Amino acid sequence: MIAKKVLLVGNFGVGKTSLIRRFVLNEFSEDYISTIGVRVSKKVVEYQNETIKLMIWDVAGTNGDEKIPKAYFLGAHAAMFVFDVSREETYLNIDQNLQMVKDLSGLEKITIVGNKKDLLSKEELETVVKEVSIGIDLITSAKEGSNVEDAFMKLTAQTLK
Repeated sequence: MIAKKVLLVGNFGVGKTSLIRRFVLNEFSEDYISTIGVRVSKKVVEYQNETIKLMIWDVAGTNGDEKIPKAYFLGAHAAMFVFDVSREETYLNIDQNLQMVKDLSGLEKITIVGNKKDLLSKEELETVVKEVSIGIDLITSAKEGSNVEDAFMKLTAQTLK
């Protein structure tokens, strides 16, 4: 079995912890508890005939100005940048935030996920996709479980590149 360190990063309140809970435990909670520092979860997945133990680092969200300790990023095999499709401030400066993650982690490709699609209509979602300045890999809903597995499988694929 191969162990791979993956990061979930993004502003506070975008649903990183909820995505992880949905993926690892298949649970969702409406209660918001802010992550302090970092929380590590584990899940074993099968991908292309490989058994991979994902060490999922849930990095505390920031409001953009705060510095995240570089140690969290060391040795990461892949990262997912999560933003909230219903809160413009979480994707307005996505280019700068992504660059910071790339600089800290040394990763070139980062999986981009817009979460909380259950809060918007189809038309509103299409508007958001046009507004975001970079390509979005997936739009998810941790609440409904929509595309969550796909997002983590995309992240798993990144660990093997």
